[in-house]
Amino acid sequence: MGVLAMVGPSTTCIIVHGDPHGNPVLSSTPFRRGAPWWLQNCPRELIWCCMMRGLAMMPLTGMGFYLGIAYGDRISAMALGYGFAVAAALGIASRWLAGRSLDGGCHWYHLLASSGLLTGMSMVQLRDISSWPALLLGMGMQGLGLGLFWPAVEMAVAHTRGTVPLSKAFTLARLFEAAGSALGVLGTVPFTGAGHYSWAFLAAAALLFGLAGAALLSPSIVGGCQSLKTSQPPGQPAGSYWSLVKIQGLPAVMLISIMATTVIILQQSALPLDLVRGSLGRPELEPVVGNLVLAIQLVLLLVMQFPVGLLASRWPAMVGLRWSLRIFAGGQAAMALSCLPIPQNLWLVVAAQVLTALGTAIFLPVASTACLERTPIPLQGRALAAYSECWGISSIVAPPAAGWLLEHQSHGLGLWLLLTALCLATSCLNPG
Repeated sequence: MGVLAMVGPSTTCIIVHGDPHGNPVLSSTPFRRGAPWWLQNCPRELIWCCMMRGLAMMPLTGMGFYLGIAYGDRISAMALGYGFAVAAALGIASRWLAGRSLDGGCHWYHLLASSGLLTGMSMVQLRDISSWPALLLGMGMQGLGLGLFWPAVEMAVAHTRGTVPLSKAFTLARLFEAAGSALGVLGTVPFTGAGHYSWAFLAAAALLFGLAGAALLSPSIVGGCQSLKTSQPPGQPAGSYWSLVKIQGLPAVMLISIMATTVIILQQSALPLDLVRGSLGRPELEPVVGNLVLAIQLVLLLVMQFPVGLLASRWPAMVGLRWSLRIFAGGQAAMALSCLPIPQNLWLVVAAQVLTALGTAIFLPVASTACLERTPIPLQGRALAAYSECWGISSIVAPPAAGWLLEHQSHGLGLWLLLTALCLATSCLNPG
């Protein structure tokens, strides 16, 4: 059944809620020229949802980088690595649970509130640790909370967007995420300067407990606009995760997402190692210079996310996914060239950060949109959980594999060339 909505003076769109057979929700419909969408009334439920995403990213991203700084002299790097692995493993289990719960009729704000409580308690646990069991407990609670968070918060955007096109709603959500991440990383600086590491964890816990309260006070709970339903229609079989494999184009979207998230995650693990160690013709960088180079990508993503996301929302989702991979390939190729004895090769590193930020700004909103557009309504919660698992798979597999290459080759040329080839090959997939 379709709902005809007049969005602007000369703009007409069709919002498809799905038919009794559970056909996909469509959002990439053609629009006639009219008032820009951001000048129209954006639902307050969507704004609230985006603010919650930004609020969550402040402690989650900030403290993710802060763990190594706070406990680098107390706990070994191997123990911290195992802690992150435990969090990722438990996150896999809770993501599957979140997907089934969403498709079974559980409201997204219940999952968000549970996530805020779990991750908040993990910050309280991590505020002062000196042993492996204490770290294990804290990281385990954090992994469970993050697994509930991502499918729920993605579904929240679809539920609260009203007549705003799905791809543009996700663009707005990613903008708030980027701002929250930047503020979270910067917000740890005063605590480091004062030497009060535990205060940073307690501040993060307060923000996450605030997230739980904000989820339960969401305007969409009472009188909120619901642009699509996720529970199965009466008489419809609920389906399973294996049913996702049969959905046309969705496996290709997942493979593309694994490749793209691999590139994004390696910017936090392999790239810093390659910069501080040097590579073939590129000299070693001072840690301060390396930090500045890495900050370029974060700042550019914050600046690019909204305008680039709006541009990508005009394209079919598969076009955006392909272009993001091609741009990622260009960034990794620039990194490979920077390894060679070329004059001013540091500028190639900077160019790689620009291209990677551009590819990320395209990929993040488009991937979520592509999952929902291709998935029947009764399986959309599971589809978002599976998309979230792409990040988990990349987090577990990519850093150790990249570390092995860097250690055995003593330079990053092979790693960046491999990523370039894989990005180009994956861009040939057809998720249409």
